[in-house]
Amino acid sequence: MPRPNHRPRWRDQLPGRRPETHFRWRGKEVSRLENLADGVFAFSVSMLVITTSVPTAFADLMAVMKSFPAFVACFALLMVFWNVHYRFFRRYGLEDAFTRVLNYAILLMVLFSVYPLKFLFNSWIGGGRGVGTVGELMIVYRLYGGGLAGIWLLFGLLYWHAWRKRFELDLTPVECAYTRLDLGAVAVNVGTCALSILLSYLPVPFWLPGVIYASLGLTMWLNGTWHGRAINRLLAERGGAPTPAPG
Repeated sequence: MPRPNHRPRWRDQLPGRRPETHFRWRGKEVSRLENLADGVFAFSVSMLVITTSVPTAFADLMAVMKSFPAFVACFALLMVFWNVHYRFFRRYGLEDAFTRVLNYAILLMVLFSVYPLKFLFNSWIGGGRGVGTVGELMIVYRLYGGGLAGIWLLFGLLYWHAWRKRFELDLTPVECAYTRLDLGAVAVNVGTCALSILLSYLPVPFWLPGVIYASLGLTMWLNGTWHGRAINRLLAERGGAPTPAPG
């Protein structure tokens, strides 16, 4: 008689399908709200592609190749937002009116930001192409910082809403610590955008408001380390295995 196989299927071991070790997923099935978000993100990526016409000459092909790094940067940023959105609905499973309205606002901001994002990254990566003066470049920094901060603020409201409902959701102390970690990450991103906007109004080198975003690597690591210590302490108190500091 064959022995029952209790090993999980390989599909269930994929990162996007495997529940987190220390956070119970309350969103079990993909909801209509998530389906709408997936469609909007997919359409946003399509808009990045269709803005470039099919090259008919060698010079056109080289122009498309030069814009590829900007496309990659835009695509990566959209995937960051998609991942934050996906993880929120997996973890908390909220679909009340407040969550729906915030979700619609996030999707609206994502759709609106596609063309400006591509222009901005083309300007940065292309060495200022499309920007005539330093004053125009400062406006570019403000548009980018304001749009990015707006999206992160909306995500922050989502996580604040989940924090407000932590007793209703029956979040454990570890899950509360992870929620504070995500709120800290939102604060770091919004603060960096605000700093970039502030620098664009000051007499600083023209590149500084853009380069300041490189500091996100350090500040996000500090946020993850700070909250990771609290998470590991809580896990040790309940006898769980320590987890790597979230980034």
